[in-house]
Amino acid sequence: MMDTGHSYLFIGAGGMGMTPLACWMSEAGYSVSGYDAHLQERVRRWLAQAGVLLEDFIFTEQIARFSTVVYSSAVPAAHPLLAAAREAGVRCLRRGEMLAEIAQNKRLIAVVGSHGKTTTSGMIVHGLLHCGIKANYILGGLFANQTTPPAHFIESDWLVAEVDESDGTIDAFAPEVTLVLNADWDHADRYLDAAKLEETFTRLLNRSQRVVLLPEELHLNPSGTAELQTFDGAAARLGFCAPPPGRFNQVNADAAAAVLSIFGQPLQEDTVASFPGMARRQATLYRDATLTVVEDYAHHPTEIDALIECLEAKEPDKQLVVVFQPHRYSRTRQFKADFAASLQAADQVYLLPVYAAHERPIVGGETADLAQAFSGHASVELDMSLQGIQSLARAVGDSPTQLAFVGAGDIEEFAAAFVSWIQASGCASGCEGNVLDAALLDYLKPRLSPDCTLKSQEPLGRKTTMRIGGAARFYAEPANLSDLRVLLQSAELFKLATFCLGRGSNLLVSDAGFDGLVIRFSAPAWRRVESLGEERIWAAAGGRLKEICGYAAKHGLGGFEFLEGIPGAVGGALRMNAGAMGSWMFDIVERVQFIDEFGHYQDLPKEAFHFGYRKVEEISRGIALGAILRSADLDSEISIRGRIDSYSSSRKESQPRGASAGCIFKNPEGNYAGKLIDELGIKGMRVGAAEVSKLHGNFIVNHGGATCADVVELVRRVRAKVKAESGYLLEPEVLLVGQSWDEVLGE
Repeated sequence: MMDTGHSYLFIGAGGMGMTPLACWMSEAGYSVSGYDAHLQERVRRWLAQAGVLLEDFIFTEQIARFSTVVYSSAVPAAHPLLAAAREAGVRCLRRGEMLAEIAQNKRLIAVVGSHGKTTTSGMIVHGLLHCGIKANYILGGLFANQTTPPAHFIESDWLVAEVDESDGTIDAFAPEVTLVLNADWDHADRYLDAAKLEETFTRLLNRSQRVVLLPEELHLNPSGTAELQTFDGAAARLGFCAPPPGRFNQVNADAAAAVLSIFGQPLQEDTVASFPGMARRQATLYRDATLTVVEDYAHHPTEIDALIECLEAKEPDKQLVVVFQPHRYSRTRQFKADFAASLQAADQVYLLPVYAAHERPIVGGETADLAQAFSGHASVELDMSLQGIQSLARAVGDSPTQLAFVGAGDIEEFAAAFVSWIQASGCASGCEGNVLDAALLDYLKPRLSPDCTLKSQEPLGRKTTMRIGGAARFYAEPANLSDLRVLLQSAELFKLATFCLGRGSNLLVSDAGFDGLVIRFSAPAWRRVESLGEERIWAAAGGRLKEICGYAAKHGLGGFEFLEGIPGAVGGALRMNAGAMGSWMFDIVERVQFIDEFGHYQDLPKEAFHFGYRKVEEISRGIALGAILRSADLDSEISIRGRIDSYSSSRKESQPRGASAGCIFKNPEGNYAGKLIDELGIKGMRVGAAEVSKLHGNFIVNHGGATCADVVELVRRVRAKVKAESGYLLEPEVLLVGQSWDEVLGE
């Protein structure tokens, strides 16, 4: 047994191979942390339940606290955390290498093959559990029932696990029992031809210690000492009920039965019949009188052939429509002719963009190249968007149809969105907007964590410092980074505008509200502040600037004092390079973590940004998640707090205490907006309950009951007077949400 006192960081912890391994190790007593910038709720739940410590943010500075980094093969070698780990001398293992270390001390039953591993492993595990046989297991997928965990630790010498051939780590295993399901050529990026793949499987068989199980049709010639057995017809011989329909499922059931027979215990007759199935394997998502919607993980021509054969046998009187997402550019180029030949068995085929995984585009491997391989059978290229969903719904119409979403990428999200749209279309009444609302909520709820707040028509006025504004069509408070990504991806899919809200300062919400999704960073995870050492702290987007100022003072970090006078949060301050008392946010920034305009997570140094007066270009087009802030100088807490108190007194003397959004206008070049307003006698100007502050001319105060229209009209009048009498045209600094200043000011 390995030293469980070591600490392990899983990079890409949400991968289907990584999650079960992390869960098993945590249950076995290892100290396991997990990081994944694209963690899904369905796996987050299993990781958390197993005791894995999930981190939304881990920085290169923190990597040395782990003794081993375990990473998915989908993680590029240049990943900053992986590169930092290697530089720090931290041991780095691929998922297969970590599993092989565990397996060295177990009686391993290895399930291998080009396809069918997850379903067969699931059948084996179901049989073990059903019959009370004690064995550890580590799968490569999730059970469809969402109640049986994907991994389980128990005090037993036996371990059932999927062993992957795609990245070469298969060579690290020497199982007691090896089950080979098939050896179809795949992974052209590693295996130049079918013979190379067969050689890899044969080497594994030669290292196997006790039993090798093969189908009769697979002609591998191992030279090892393990007993060679075939498993064809094993399910029937052992008295199992008929497995789920389909040629592959029959093979999988026979293979599972052969493995279970090794334990020499009586097996329940309904073991196979009660198998719940695996997620994304011929899963029925929706069914009504005319339409059946299924999804399947098939991403190899052989798998697609078997799937279409099975679907046509199930409902022969319905037209078969297939939506296919090619998986990886290398596989698409390798098999495009075979894919086209297989898919042409369907009545209609729609092709989605290639799911790249970790690959870059290559010539001949795009969806357009696959489309050209079709002969005499039209395929339609489809976007993963609301328009794509609507086009597909119109194409299906009322005709009796079996609609299959097929592929190993993120097509499952598109399939789920389509089902939500169909269900909403059937039950929602009135305009299409109601359908969209119902579909989005139905799609989102199972994908968000239980701690995430999700509402519709949520009033925004009370969430702003000015206490003005209408409702958000949708409103969410993500509990973690995973929730945020789901919200953003859903908004993109359903074509909704988004706006991120912190403490609600420096903004004015339209009386009509915001016709989109408002995301507020108010959950505890977004208010984290922690020390990174060397005079640096990390602050998440929702952290109050005043609290960060106090945290810095407590730790003797000078240079943060000016934050005391800014009534906002980190995210907004980064977006606008907020300032006070002659200092600016980017004076103390070292690095910023944000999601860029293309949806990519970035962790960039200060020098990568174009920042200036009240705007940071890159962040204004994306979403700030947090920042590493560096102290300008060390000082005593007493001295720092003295400066804070001085700034606080100055602010209280010069700024109104009523509800406002802060400075309403930008300072024009060479002058100050407040000074101009004061000199021109505009202080006290009023529209409704909105008034230009008598204390500070660049503030508009809501005395209670003011509307956005009142403030806009007051802005218009102030600008007109200043322009007419001084020549300066004041530009609003406050962000107008739900409308644009150009629109309301007629510019």
